[in-house]
Amino acid sequence: MKKLYSTLAIIIGIATSSVAQTTLTTAVDFTVTDTHGNSHNLFTLLNSGKYVCLDFFFTTCVPCQGASPHFKTTYTNYGCNTQDIYFMSVDNGNTDAEVDQYETTYLGGNSGFPAISGSTGGGNAVVSAYGIGAFPTFILIAPNKQILEQDMWPISSPANFDTYFAAHSLTQKACATGIENKGADNNAVSFNYFPNPAGNVLNISIPDNGNKLVSYAVSDAIGKKYVAAATTNDRKEEINLEGLNPGMYFIEVVTKEGKAVKTFMKN
Repeated sequence: MKKLYSTLAIIIGIATSSVAQTTLTTAVDFTVTDTHGNSHNLFTLLNSGKYVCLDFFFTTCVPCQGASPHFKTTYTNYGCNTQDIYFMSVDNGNTDAEVDQYETTYLGGNSGFPAISGSTGGGNAVVSAYGIGAFPTFILIAPNKQILEQDMWPISSPANFDTYFAAHSLTQKACATGIENKGADNNAVSFNYFPNPAGNVLNISIPDNGNKLVSYAVSDAIGKKYVAAATTNDRKEEINLEGLNPGMYFIEVVTKEGKAVKTFMKN
C-alpha cells in the first residue's frame, strides 16, 4: 500500500492506496544537488544515452522504507550507474541530513546512487513538476525523453524491476570493474589492491618497473571523496578505510606515468 501525500493525509496521518503515478509521457528537465553536494542534470544524463530510473520517496513513508532496499539491489544488478540505466532517488520534504539518515537506517549506509533531498537538494520542485501524489513512485525514462514507465508498482523484490526493464530490452549488467588511463609512455598504468571486499584497510601496490606512486583517492559512485592523499612511498600504500559505510567505492591510483581507477567493496 502506498502512502498518499496530501494535505489531508498529513493532517490526519492516514495511509491510503491510490493510483499514484506521473501523468507525463515526456520528461521535464531538472537540475538537482545530491546530499554530497554534486549537481545532476536530467537531460545531460539522457543525452549521454542513459535510461534514467527515478525513485520518488520521503523518509517517513513506510512503503518507501520497504521498497528502497530493492531499488538499491537493482542499482547494483544493472551496473551501479556505469551501464545502461542511471538510478537516482528524489525525496519530498526532507533535508540532506534526514535523507542521509534514511540511507543509513534502511540501506545500510551510502546507497551509491545520487539521493536528492526535497528541501535542500531541489527534490520538492521535481516532485511538483512530475505531479507525484503518492509514494514511492518509480518511473523509467528513455534517452529520447519518453517516460516508458509512469509507475512501476508493486515492488516487493528486485525481480519486479527486472520485469519492467525487460519489456524495454534492458538486461542486468555488472558494475564496471575499473577504468585504466594511458600513461605518458603509452602503456596502461596497472596496480594491485587487496583484500576485496576490504575491511578497515585496503592495500595497494604497483609493479617494480621504475614507476612510482604519487597519490591515491577513495570515492563513491557519485564522486564524493572520502580519502585523498599524496604519498612518498614508491610502490606500496596501506589505506585506512575506518569510518566508511559498507558499499561499493572507487580507488584511484596516480603514478608518475598516469593513473588508473578500479572498484572495490567495503564490508
